[in-house]
Amino acid sequence: MIKRAAYRGVLCLAFATLSLQADSLILGDPPMQGTGNCDPFGCPTFFGLGTYQQVYLSSAFPDTISIQGLTFFEAQVLNGAAPASGSFTLSFSYTSFAPGDLNLANPEANVSWGYEEFFSGTLPSLTPKGTGDELIINGTPFVYDPADGNLLLTVTVNGASNSTPPLYLNEAQCGPQTTCPNGVSVVSSSAYFGTTNGGNQSGGLVTGFDYAPGSAVPEPGSWSLVLAGMAAIGWSKRRWF
Repeated sequence: MIKRAAYRGVLCLAFATLSLQADSLILGDPPMQGTGNCDPFGCPTFFGLGTYQQVYLSSAFPDTISIQGLTFFEAQVLNGAAPASGSFTLSFSYTSFAPGDLNLANPEANVSWGYEEFFSGTLPSLTPKGTGDELIINGTPFVYDPADGNLLLTVTVNGASNSTPPLYLNEAQCGPQTTCPNGVSVVSSSAYFGTTNGGNQSGGLVTGFDYAPGSAVPEPGSWSLVLAGMAAIGWSKRRWF
């Protein structure tokens, strides 16, 4: 029994090491104080929203990453709101446009290459975190290489209705046409398309990226642990049977 527990421990350690490869990055901090943006996840019908886009500067990312989850933060306007209803589709792609320069007439013109769907469906409930809440959206991993261009998030909305009261998520204080705190530079901007088109002024929503390095392929050291665990299980089967 002791040997069996030890072998299982080796395997658990191996897979735990793989999970520790995950990391997170937040772009857009610090947020505007005492306010936020309800577009696109809180008030999509306000502008008759059909599409929302946000571009992120490639230099803000550490290296090639596999994006596995997004987090948006509700910490400035705590009004008991919930995410809007309807069907939301989030997609990633590369874009040649920089923050503040998105095409405001045609969202398709902002997509350069590599368009992939990340999530589609109704928005999840908010997750309490600290003194606020978080909107956490997990999806199909998207491998992003900053050497290939800026990152574009496209949100399309169908059959939506606003939440009451509207959900306001943290918006970056630093944007193409807003005042940036000392030492903070513009890394993002947003655009919206519907009955009214606009954007490019603010820094967009503060966004958290949950990711694994590269294409999420384990490093040699991690593979060694996995193989060691598998070998231990194989050897133990010969002993037990």
